[in-house]
Amino acid sequence: MNVLIINSSPRRNGNISRLLQHAAERVVDAGASCRVINLYDKDIRNCIGCMECRSRLSCPIPDDMPMIADAIKSADRIIIGAPCYWANMPGILKSMFDRLAYLFISEGKYGIPSPRLKGRRALIISTATTPMPWARLFGQTSATVKSIKRIFNMGGISTIPALQIGGTLNRNIDEKDFRKLNKKISTLLR
Repeated sequence: MNVLIINSSPRRNGNISRLLQHAAERVVDAGASCRVINLYDKDIRNCIGCMECRSRLSCPIPDDMPMIADAIKSADRIIIGAPCYWANMPGILKSMFDRLAYLFISEGKYGIPSPRLKGRRALIISTATTPMPWARLFGQTSATVKSIKRIFNMGGISTIPALQIGGTLNRNIDEKDFRKLNKKISTLLR
């Protein structure tokens, strides 16, 4: 099984990065192959809306997106970590998704989008400085997860229940959070 981990946090030792490092270790311990992509290490330019990707099935902008697209195509499972930025995903992650529309969907019958990535499963991890349960109730982590889940579902990728952690302004993740993550990874790898 090939597992792809996508880190959309700029903080190398932040909560998302620590959770994803732990996830990578658990995935390897389970016998799966694992690849980690830190989006802030990549050259990812913004979508210019040229729509050439729809006919070419690749984006004409020269940067690191073809490598990311290949990694997603070859993954059986995807773990994506996204800190909450104004009740949504970080801009770099949104740019990645914007640039990969051709990879996730095709124009189906009557112009209805048709998924291209069926059969894959994903886990979304989101953190917010807003404490729980407010991070969910006020639409912080829950809105971040909803946005990413909607894109995955459009592409045919099913998601397991997300890991949402609030209150990270005044605390770092702890063993309780890692135990929750371990359960999610076990579910994802089934």
